[in-house]
Amino acid sequence: MNLVDKINEGNCSADELAKLLDDNNPIILYHVMTAIGNYDIYNEQVKKKLYELTFKRGTTDKLLGYYKIGDLAIVTLQKIGENIDSTSYENLDDFDMKILLQLTKEVGW
Repeated sequence: MNLVDKINEGNCSADELAKLLDDNNPIILYHVMTAIGNYDIYNEQVKKKLYELTFKRGTTDKLLGYYKIGDLAIVTLQKIGENIDSTSYENLDDFDMKILLQLTKEVGW
């Protein structure tokens, strides 16, 4: 079984997912964050790393199209019930807020 299959099938522990959040590959990050949201598998370390990822919203932090790693981190934190008060979230313009809403729909949350 490859890593992406293991992640998507919910066969990773919260500790494994937390380690994978350190990966620089946006494809791995996408699958890890969606698994966290889909399977509600998280712990304090995962929450901390997701919060850190909310600041990855630069041009080098692209996932696909307009979506950035930080966007998916914000949406994932919201999905697991975290109240987002970060500076990166509070300073989003209307376009970015629409992107977050669209991303939430596309992920299926």
